[in-house]
Amino acid sequence: MSKELTLTVISPDKILYQGKAESVILPGSVGYFGILPGHATLVSQLDFGLIKLHTAGKEFRIAIDGGFCEVRNDQIRVLTEGGDSEDDLTHDHAIELLQEAESLPSSKEKENLLKKAKVRILLHER
Repeated sequence: MSKELTLTVISPDKILYQGKAESVILPGSVGYFGILPGHATLVSQLDFGLIKLHTAGKEFRIAIDGGFCEVRNDQIRVLTEGGDSEDDLTHDHAIELLQEAESLPSSKEKENLLKKAKVRILLHER
């Protein structure tokens, strides 16, 4: 059994992450779930949230806007509608995104923009 996972996170714009991890936590549509090496084959819908991957004693986080994941043979592939890593935007920019979303009239788009902004804020909180 392998002691590492290979994680690939892809959005329509770019590859958000591609590399090794010891464990990965994903934002499933009914709650967060973890993946360790040797995990059973799985396909799951993902919600807005943070992917948390652990490698070499460090945690790296990626904000995603929902999507799907496939786990097979210690490889995790995530396809998401959008996302950012901790290095992609500042906490202040995430606050600006939230303020812009809050100023919109009520709609499904506003709900999604609020979720997106809140996840980006969580990206910088430890």
